[in-house]
Amino acid sequence: MKTYKLIFSILTVSAFMFASCTKEETKTVEVNKSVSDGQALIKGTVKYLDFALSATAVPAPFATIKIASNVTTKVFDQFWQADSAGNFSVKGLGVGEYFVAAQYKDKNNYTYLTNGFTVSVKNSVNPISLDFICK
Repeated sequence: MKTYKLIFSILTVSAFMFASCTKEETKTVEVNKSVSDGQALIKGTVKYLDFALSATAVPAPFATIKIASNVTTKVFDQFWQADSAGNFSVKGLGVGEYFVAAQYKDKNNYTYLTNGFTVSVKNSVNPISLDFICK
């Protein structure tokens, strides 16, 4: 039993080190909005790499979607929650640039993060889809 605990501990620490060593990469997406400001829609899914399942991407229930209105400082000032299947929908963003990321905490209190996306809301009615995989 002690051997299993030791192996599990080593795998857990290794997974944490792997997950925390990701460099930040962003993806810029433009959303054009032709109706009034504050109506842009961002929707998508949040998944996480479950290391118990050989790092398989599985839905992240109730993950947190974080939005920063300042893309330079990336200080998050809006928070939304995904549903039980990891799906989310954020409505109400006005014209401007935003940095959007996701975070998930599993039942063992391990935190999984995404690199994030820079979203530029312009003038259009097309919703934008963002799918996150937390590591």
